[in-house]
Amino acid sequence: MFASETKKHWNKGYISGTFDLFHIGHLNLIRNAKERCDHLIVGVLSDEAVIQNKKKMPVIPLNERLEIISSIKYVDEVDVTTEDLLNRVTAWEKYRFDAMFSGDDHNNDRWIKGDEQKLLNADLVFFPYTKEVTTTLLQDMTLPPKADHAAIAVAVENFRRIFPFDKVNKGERIVIYGTGRVGAQYASQLSALDYCEVVAFADTNAKSGDRFNSKQCFTPGELKQNLNAFDRVVIATALYRDEMLNMMRTLGIPPERIV
Repeated sequence: MFASETKKHWNKGYISGTFDLFHIGHLNLIRNAKERCDHLIVGVLSDEAVIQNKKKMPVIPLNERLEIISSIKYVDEVDVTTEDLLNRVTAWEKYRFDAMFSGDDHNNDRWIKGDEQKLLNADLVFFPYTKEVTTTLLQDMTLPPKADHAAIAVAVENFRRIFPFDKVNKGERIVIYGTGRVGAQYASQLSALDYCEVVAFADTNAKSGDRFNSKQCFTPGELKQNLNAFDRVVIATALYRDEMLNMMRTLGIPPERIV
């Protein structure tokens, strides 16, 4: 139903979205939803769910999107929307909401029609969509060629982590800091797309002379000694990022060259 067609007020409401590059359209939706329910739960799509369903990497990482949504006064509860929770029945079974809210741009989407009749204990409510601004529009204005590469990377292989194409220029010489799964996936994407040259890897636990993926693997000290050999160093880990960032800044690596 459209919100304009009823004056009904619900106890528990639910919204799920990416909320990337947060804008006034997002705020309008959340504010409108809160006006129609006592307790509003907002689900924020995980990076993996965004990549899988939108075929591109979110510009703002999950932890920051969660913090943004948590700070909004209209939001009572925040949770991560994983792939399974994109199914409305599964989401309802977890949250037991009385109403699920959405923008009316999704009125004809496949997920709306597929299991609507199963949600007998919850209403599906649409608010007018703010057409003046969208996340896609903002991305197209700021990151057109690099966002495309993220989508292509997804098509090449279902990578768990997508290289930050939006922060690196094509043709730059890259050192990937991290020799785990993420670092290997970054290297595979750059190789498949011929986007940048991986000149070396680096790792906190590396020893002089180490190699990874047939490339030299710098110790932190060697990274500082070889500043002329690369344009940017890209941190390839989901954990301890802040510690690595601080360590490289302490070594004297220019902040603008760290991604």
